[in-house]
This record gives sequence, C-alpha cells and structure tokens, in this order.
Amino acid sequence: MNSIIARVRVPEFIAKFLGWALDVPRVLNSTPLIPHLSYRGHDRDDWKLLPKLCRDRKNLSVQVLKQDESDVIREYRSRFRLHDWTVTEIMAYAQHHGAPTRLLDWSRNPFIGLWFAVSNSDCDKSAGTVYQLSLRSHSNVITLMTEPPSKWVAGEDFESQGGHPVHVFSSPPRVERAERQSSVFSLANFRGDYAITPLEESLKSEKSQPLRKFLVPAELKSELRCLLSELGLDAFSIYGGPDALGKSMVAR
Repeated sequence: MNSIIARVRVPEFIAKFLGWALDVPRVLNSTPLIPHLSYRGHDRDDWKLLPKLCRDRKNLSVQVLKQDESDVIREYRSRFRLHDWTVTEIMAYAQHHGAPTRLLDWSRNPFIGLWFAVSNSDCDKSAGTVYQLSLRSHSNVITLMTEPPSKWVAGEDFESQGGHPVHVFSSPPRVERAERQSSVFSLANFRGDYAITPLEESLKSEKSQPLRKFLVPAELKSELRCLLSELGLDAFSIYGGPDALGKSMVAR
C-alpha cells in the first residue's frame, strides 16, 4: 500500500493532498453515479478498515455477527416504518446514524475524507489517515455492485458478481445524508471471512493495488479543521440537523 507523509504547512499540504488524490488513471465514460474513486478518513492512523459490526468483536462468531446485523435491520425497518425499503437502503440509513453494520463509509469527495481525518479534536495528538479506493483497474477481490441483489437479506452473503467477495456501491438516493456526504459504501461477504478481515489485508495480494493512503500530520489537524470549516465543511454540512449545527459551532 502506498503512503505519503506530508510534514509541511497547510497550503503545501493541501497541494500535495490534491496531487495525490488526482494522481490516478482516467476512465472514459465515467459518470458521477459510478464510484470509481472513493475516500475514507480516519482520525488515527492505526485504525483498521473494518466495519463497525465487526470492529473489536474478534471473540464473536460469524453466526452472532449475522444475527446482530439482522436485528439492526429489523429494528430500523420497524421503528422508522421503512417497510418498502430494501435491505441495502436500510443498512445505508442505519450506518449513517451510527448503527453497527457490515458497511464501510466512503465518499467521492477527497475533502470529505480529509474532514473525517481531522474532525475529532480529541485525536489531535495522533496522525490521521485518508484512504483512497480506486476501482479503475481489475481486482480479484473488490468490484462495483451495479445492481444490489434483490433477494439478499441481512445476515446472509450476497450473490457475488464474478466471484468478487467485496462490492462497492453508491449510497441509495433516498438515504438522507447520501448527497451531503457524496456517500459510497463497501460491503464484504461473511463467506471466506472477508467481512471480519480488514480491507487492507484482503487487498494485499492485488497486483494493481487499489488502496492507497495519505497521512495527515497531527500538528496540522487544528489548522486544517479551521480551513475546511471556512470552505463549508463542518459537522452541520456533513450531517445536517440542529445537533450537528451545535457541534460545528463548538468545533470552531
């Protein structure tokens, strides 16, 4: 996995970050609906690419994880009357509201990835990381999910397209935060333990490495947070709602 450490001041950091984010092969006929490039920010550089459902739960069996996922979907469907929503839509909705699911959040916008890497001031003493996931070349592990499987239900494996165990798909449009966050999700099969294996480990053997990371120095986080706020990226623009507006005011 390629990584870059940018020990420079903020203007130089932004220039290097954009150069890194855009240093990828172009794809003809690419559209905004196809997430060939996605970004994810971690406020600590030692966090693994594991979904919340499987993070810090190594002692639990896959059967327990499957049941937990089914319980989340059932609760959200019932409590919020999402009876006509697909499992994929409910999982995306639950994920955006902090529920443990098998999904990993990504964004098409590299600056949203950067915001998540610097937004938590409690982690200002630790370097952050922005991951870039590129699906512009062939992979044996990960691929685009062009059409979510209609018969897939929570707690089960989905029918793999071309044998790929990990799929990436755009957030369903009726999920309220999809547009705010330019949301993309990755979803891994339980089969073969892909769901409980960090994505970076699953992709280690790929010849054309689809995953890169950019390290965000701890000493720049506070200043970057202020800059992103001036550019309109704060808790309110990311999440919406009165609680998020309050958080964005405190963060200033």
